[in-house]
Amino acid sequence: MSMTNANFPMDAEGRTYHVGVKRGELANRVLTVGDPARAIVLSRSLDGVDPATPAKTVPTNLFSCFSHRGFLTITGRYKGVPVSIVAIGMGVSMMDFFVRECRAVVDGPMVMIRLGSCGSLSDAAVGDICVPSSSYLVQRNVDYFAPASDVTKPYHLSRAFEADPEITKILVKNMTASLGEGHVWSGVNATADSFYSSQGRQDDNFVDKNEDLFDELLAHEPNTQTLEMETFVLYHLAKTSTAAPLKHSALVNIHNNNSIRAGGCMMVFAQRKTNDFITKEDVARVEPLAGKAVFDSLVEVELGSEDDLHSSVGSVWEKEAVVCV
Repeated sequence: MSMTNANFPMDAEGRTYHVGVKRGELANRVLTVGDPARAIVLSRSLDGVDPATPAKTVPTNLFSCFSHRGFLTITGRYKGVPVSIVAIGMGVSMMDFFVRECRAVVDGPMVMIRLGSCGSLSDAAVGDICVPSSSYLVQRNVDYFAPASDVTKPYHLSRAFEADPEITKILVKNMTASLGEGHVWSGVNATADSFYSSQGRQDDNFVDKNEDLFDELLAHEPNTQTLEMETFVLYHLAKTSTAAPLKHSALVNIHNNNSIRAGGCMMVFAQRKTNDFITKEDVARVEPLAGKAVFDSLVEVELGSEDDLHSSVGSVWEKEAVVCV
């Protein structure tokens, strides 16, 4: 792979360095997940999929691209509307790659919704869904652990950034319709920079100073309900997105001057108060239901007229299925 432009690397086809997509391969409406296997499961809800498609296989009528950096992109239509699914792996850096590189290859406003997994600090049980209205970042303060350090806090907690309120409302409505009353929770999310220390997991092999971290999180944001590793970056970058790159930008109705609108929802995998962990049977039950609710939400969100969005001419959602290699 030969790249040019060290500031924002792309190859000769215009493919981005990490996600590996180019113009016409990604829709304006995107569902992002961590696990590539989850992306494949959710792709079965898209239009025209053969029910006999083997498990763990991307349906042949859909576009798919598996990048050399581990990102999987699947694009098709849901209820006639172009949508993409992008599996990004785990962590704040992967979310940063995803948001920036996807924004760079799509004309017009975008909606990005994350469907992930989380730990619950509330009464939300394993298998329930949390839809955070905002998220803040939890970072291990490495200077605290330096020799002779005078830093007093081992963890830094940022201010919260909000999700798009309309998307949050739509997600709650559709998740409740899909999973039932009592299984959908709203509140504040904490995105950690690690799975272990910054989420309060105890490990005698390292000095982490996180025994009181849950109390600190709840003092910082009393309605903190979830811990995971990606959502803050999605919300933050959506709020800091500009009106570019957009075609006919003077004519496009940008939502609050941001070209990206973002929302998020998570399946509770870990109940941190009771130490319960989800079973594979519950994952198999909840995952497709939650995925359908996200797809319903993606197509319900108003993005403007078709003229404002990326053209279907020459796109993968206009053509027959293509596999990127």
